Amino acid sequence: MTILEVKSLKKIYKTRFRGNQVEALSNISFSVDQGEFIAIMGESGSGKTTLLNIMASLDSPSEGSVLLNGKSYADIREDELSSFRRDNLGFVFQDFNLLDNLNIKDNILLPLVLSNCSRKVMKERLFPLVRKLGIENLMRKFPYEVSGGQKQRTAVARSLITSPSLILADEPTGALDSHSSEELLKLFSELNREGQTIMMVTHSVQAAGCANRVLFIKDGKIICEVSKHSPNEDITQKIFSVLSAISTARETS
Repeated sequence: MTILEVKSLKKIYKTRFRGNQVEALSNISFSVDQGEFIAIMGESGSGKTTLLNIMASLDSPSEGSVLLNGKSYADIREDELSSFRRDNLGFVFQDFNLLDNLNIKDNILLPLVLSNCSRKVMKERLFPLVRKLGIENLMRKFPYEVSGGQKQRTAVARSLITSPSLILADEPTGALDSHSSEELLKLFSELNREGQTIMMVTHSVQAAGCANRVLFIKDGKIICEVSKHSPNEDITQKIFSVLSAISTARETS
């Protein structure tokens, strides 16, 4: 079942002084099925972060549309966008985006607090989740008291607490050491096997290799993709080959 549809997206920015136009995205179209794990790769300035922001409803396209579970973002009123994101999307960021004045427990529960969920619902969702992520002993600690890997697991728990249709991850291993990165990618793979749909922007070949499908963006366009033909297939060599071709094309242009 298709849960996300991106149709003919175009994003144009105008420079402040001369009125010149910069096309960040050009005619991007793809769909995401429930249970997919998709990585988006591209060089800095390729448009991948702009695409992620539009899929997150944090930015609007100049043309085209995004639909989540059949609902067009364009049909959502401005005053409803925050609750729509909270109920349907989970976010995992490179810099964690945790609040230092809240302990780990309250950081995880924040989306439910903002949704006015009952304490009973919060308790029912929290404890199975933190046990699964191995952070149940951190509930009273504050973000500045735990490691980077533990912060990112906290961020993952916060993203999952609302049972979102889609998790959007922006360079989730970027601020982690190699061991913590490996543990986080194992966690993402496990969540995906259990049915969670994930879209991840990354520069890391290791991270992209955990996905089922990798989309490559260059100059605001999807230029190709690679996919796994079986769950255990190693596609890292395919990813390296595409990235090498992109780099070679840039150097010879």
